Amino acid sequence: MRGEIRNKLRVISQEETIALIRENEHGVLATINHEGKPCTVALNHVYVDGVLYFHSGLEGEMLDNIAGNPEVSYMIIGVADVIYEQFTTAFSSVVVHGQMHVVEDEEEKLSALTALVARYSNDVIPAKVITDFITNGVKCVTMLRLTPEFITGKARLTRKRPCLEY
Repeated sequence: MRGEIRNKLRVISQEETIALIRENEHGVLATINHEGKPCTVALNHVYVDGVLYFHSGLEGEMLDNIAGNPEVSYMIIGVADVIYEQFTTAFSSVVVHGQMHVVEDEEEKLSALTALVARYSNDVIPAKVITDFITNGVKCVTMLRLTPEFITGKARLTRKRPCLEY
């Protein structure tokens, strides 16, 4: 069922889930194209007030897909460490289901781009360079807002597999 995790032992709290969203820089967005086929694209995100924001070019398949069907899923992988001797993986991940829309409001667009740039810049970049980039860049990008309907987080970080004896 959408938005539910089958193995309840893997469910992490909402606080841990939001922390994974904030701590990790990349994810994979899944959309559906006009033929009903799935498409994925890797993106970076910023989480602001319960909403995820992304940037995109001004045109492309992802934007076409979202215009045709705003229902999307976005997956973030926190940890993925193979435990070879146990034939398993220690992992943490988040899946966000919801609707993605182009940010039309200019104030929200500028605020979202500012938050995204702040997340992915560092102290080495001069403030004027960042400000100029945002001022000029806001005309050259599409900002997208993913409003979550379901956010699920799961993890298995222990090395033991109780169901296996060998």
